[in-house]
Amino acid sequence: MPLRTDPLLPGEYYHIYNRGINSTITFRESRNYFFFLRKIKEILLPNAAEIITYMLMPTHYHLLIQIKDETFSSAMGRLINSYTKAVNREWRRTGPLFEGRFKAKHVDTDEYVLELSRYIHLNPAAANLVAHPDEWCYSSYTTIIGNKDGILPVSDLISSYFINTDPKIGYQQFVEDSLERKYSNISHLLFD
Repeated sequence: MPLRTDPLLPGEYYHIYNRGINSTITFRESRNYFFFLRKIKEILLPNAAEIITYMLMPTHYHLLIQIKDETFSSAMGRLINSYTKAVNREWRRTGPLFEGRFKAKHVDTDEYVLELSRYIHLNPAAANLVAHPDEWCYSSYTTIIGNKDGILPVSDLISSYFINTDPKIGYQQFVEDSLERKYSNISHLLFD
């Protein structure tokens, strides 16, 4: 695979994501999701990255992270290789699972952090997998809004943006207001 043209810099925030080859399923069962999350905890944390938000979907994943040191790319490669080998054994398949190297977009403003976190957490509702983002258990959303502890520790960065209110309630309103607006233009078409 070609090397990255833009370096991933320690101390900076990035949106890390990828999807299954041809958008195929990459997480079939709960144990697949939880295995991937455990591998993130073992391989990326505590040295390579800090998790801000995360979301695992059936065909793809999203991580909003702060890179801690220069080992992130190699750690991410180990994570994906470990998961792919385990899935290939379980599913009796061969070859890569994801579309090439993971994608990385630099997140360089506070507004971008917040909008991206909301986008990440609304993914399962937007895909009609659940009606509400707190119903999806393969996400950092319920941890951030205080409904339950997740497998992965998440940074307090998101909460720090809501200092004039209870951070958990503030973030929940921020996300859910967008969810409500999404459906406002078709509300007349919905059944009561």
